[in-house]
Amino acid sequence: MPTTTTPRMPFARLALAATALALVLGACGESSTPAGSGTSASPTASPTASPSPTASDVRLARVGGVAGFQDTLAVAPDGAVTGTTKNGAVSCTVPVATVQTLATAPAPTTGLNAGNDRIAASVERDGTTIDLGEAAGSDPLSTAARQVLDDVQLPAAQRTVCR
Repeated sequence: MPTTTTPRMPFARLALAATALALVLGACGESSTPAGSGTSASPTASPTASPSPTASDVRLARVGGVAGFQDTLAVAPDGAVTGTTKNGAVSCTVPVATVQTLATAPAPTTGLNAGNDRIAASVERDGTTIDLGEAAGSDPLSTAARQVLDDVQLPAAQRTVCR
């Protein structure tokens, strides 16, 4: 009697799908107007707000690999980074230039690196998720994302990007 097997989704795809779902569900409850502020949702400049090309947080995610990455980070327009990694909670600040690169650099136009490590990295900004593969590209977006994601793995005293 022949046996049949059910095809299984590789772990990296499952982890990427779970991360994407978490990012989408996390964004569902966000509002551009703080609760109870009594202001309209129309975009108006605040006199105390610093000029920034970013409209909202940029989210970084990286899962998989032999290192077992489980990184989800939010980078605010002022450079504040919060989130979690496989090592625990993260709270630090990146330079404004890094925020601007993450918020405005074009998506990579070359093929994504499909290395042996099966890491899935992505950047979400303005409601669009950009797949960076293993974020091993030399384009500005992949480079900035990789620098932040790698740096937050280090103890706070050893970080050079997110302090």
